[in-house]
Amino acid sequence: MSRLKEHMRALLRTGGYSVHRWPTNRFDGMRDALLLLRSVGYAPRVVIDCGANRGEWTRLAHGVFPESTFLLVEPQPACAAPLTALAARLPRVIVHAVAITEPGISRVRMIGGGEEGGGTGAWVGRAGEVAPGEVECPATTLDALIAPRVTRSDRALLKLDIEGHEVTALTGARALLEKTEVILTELQFYPINDNGRAVFVDMLEFLRERGFELYDFACLSQRPRDKRLRMGDVLFVRRDSPLLADRAWE
Repeated sequence: MSRLKEHMRALLRTGGYSVHRWPTNRFDGMRDALLLLRSVGYAPRVVIDCGANRGEWTRLAHGVFPESTFLLVEPQPACAAPLTALAARLPRVIVHAVAITEPGISRVRMIGGGEEGGGTGAWVGRAGEVAPGEVECPATTLDALIAPRVTRSDRALLKLDIEGHEVTALTGARALLEKTEVILTELQFYPINDNGRAVFVDMLEFLRERGFELYDFACLSQRPRDKRLRMGDVLFVRRDSPLLADRAWE
C-alpha cells in the first residue's frame, strides 16, 4: 500500500470510517475491537495468542496493550524464526513451540503446511485426514501450559486461531477459562467443505455453559461467490466481567 493511500485511510479512520475492497471482507475491525475494549477500561495483564503463526496479531495487539505479557503458542516449525525474532524485539513476549489440543494427547499431526511442510497454514489433523506437508508436533493442553501462570486478577485475554480446533482445545482449558475474562476466537459459520469442525453456534453454546456471553464481532468475511457469511473473529466476555455491567440502551 502506498504512503498516500495509508495516509488517506488514517484520516478517514479518525472520522470513524473504514475503507476496504468489496467483497473480500464484510469488515476487518480487529484493531478497533481491541481499542474499544481498552476504551472501556479493559487492560489485560496477560494476553495468550494461541495459534500465533508469524506473530501478526500479537504485533497488532501489543500496540493496543503494550504493558501486557504476551504468551504465544505456535507449533509450526516454519513460524519459529519470525516468532523468536518478535520475542527478541518486543518486551514481555514468550513463545511456546507446542500444539494445543484436548487432554490425554501428547503429539498431534499438523497437516496442510504445503508440499515441503514449510508453510504456515497447517492445522491439527483429524483421524484419517490427509493433506500435503504433514509434520508431527508435541502437544499439550492450555491448562497444563498456561493456567498455572495466570490468575483471575490478570484479566487475561485468550485469542484462538487454530483452524477449527478451538472448541477441542478449550476442553483442556477448564482451569484457564475460570481465570480468563475475554476470549477472541476465529470461527466458521457453517461446516466449510463438510469439514466436521465446530461452527459459531457450537462455540456459543460451549462458552455460555462456562459463564461467557457474546460481546462483539471483530471481523466477518464472506464467500466471494454468493457473499454468504463464512468466517469471523468473535469476542466473548465472562458473565461477571465489568465489561458486561452496563446494559443501558444509550
